[in-house]
Amino acid sequence: MLGVRLRTAPQLRTRRAAGTSHVWHGRVERRTHSTAQVRPKHPTLIVALHWGTVIAILVSVGAMFLRDAIENTAGRQILLQVHRQLGLAVLIVVGLRVLVRLTKSLTDHSPEISTMMRLAALGAHVLLYVLLVALPVVGWTLTSAHGISLNLFGVIHLPQLVAADSELADTLSDYHVWLSWVLLALVVMHVGAALWHHFVRRDAVLGAMLPGRSGMVPRRRATD
Repeated sequence: MLGVRLRTAPQLRTRRAAGTSHVWHGRVERRTHSTAQVRPKHPTLIVALHWGTVIAILVSVGAMFLRDAIENTAGRQILLQVHRQLGLAVLIVVGLRVLVRLTKSLTDHSPEISTMMRLAALGAHVLLYVLLVALPVVGWTLTSAHGISLNLFGVIHLPQLVAADSELADTLSDYHVWLSWVLLALVVMHVGAALWHHFVRRDAVLGAMLPGRSGMVPRRRATD
């Protein structure tokens, strides 16, 4: 009628579902499009080594705190062995992590950060790796200074790094404790930086290292 073709209700619903704008009684209706983007992830090996290191450190530290809280001699010795074996495990895992990082290029999930922040992040990661190597090595040397032999997982006999020396053992014990506190401070900073990336910058730095498969994440945007 009058050259105007009336649209049926299904046609109107189809246009609305497509997210287009409609002029209806002088009003412009604003529609939103729902799109999806792939949630980026680091390679599974990288993620596994990262969280394996975290779990080993947490259990190792927990074993020492529990050891200080009990008086049973046998229990204390078992917890000390758990601490030593997990320390050696961390040393192996960190070596694998360094090897993988040198042979695999990882996606940069925060390319917009400034050069200074990027250098600070690189320095923090290098220091973290150094501490994760230094702590087990100092612990191994401390064990040798006590005249105690180490066996990796009870199977592989490890060499004595130094001769038995009680004074050296006391000094190394202090170093081991100090390095542990430095590592704790650095881990807190590391966690804080990851949360900052996730909640403030809202980039994929934290999500890329979380366990789980890559998937489609909905993203809402509005169009006129």
